[in-house]
Amino acid sequence: MEWMTTVPLTAAPGDNTTVEPADAVVPVETDEPSGRSVGIVELSERVVASVLARCPWLYRASTVMLAVFAAVCLVAVGTRLSALPLIPIPLFAGAWYFLRLLRAADSRPLQLRWATLFVVATMVGFWLISVVGRWVSS
Repeated sequence: MEWMTTVPLTAAPGDNTTVEPADAVVPVETDEPSGRSVGIVELSERVVASVLARCPWLYRASTVMLAVFAAVCLVAVGTRLSALPLIPIPLFAGAWYFLRLLRAADSRPLQLRWATLFVVATMVGFWLISVVGRWVSS
């Protein structure tokens, strides 16, 4: 059920139409919660927006985390004497780009999109570190 607001309706002077009473109810759309059930997308958008609003340090922590992952890959190149540990670096670069877009996003759908892409790129890159570690150690 939408939020209802009482709006008085009046007629212009000289208008011969009938006028509704001043207590007529006209539905008005608002951004306030209306008690209606929300879908998974709307719920996800709200969760991402609230986390980003409550934790402004999250951007910096995520950037540091990506830098540490990239540094681990670079150290592994020297340690293993193989170029295979460089495979996850493009994914971490993409995750950093998505993080920059997330920081600049101004609407909830964009925040959800960039946060999802950031998390997926980071997780796949982190997974690739373990896969490459198994390949090189074999």
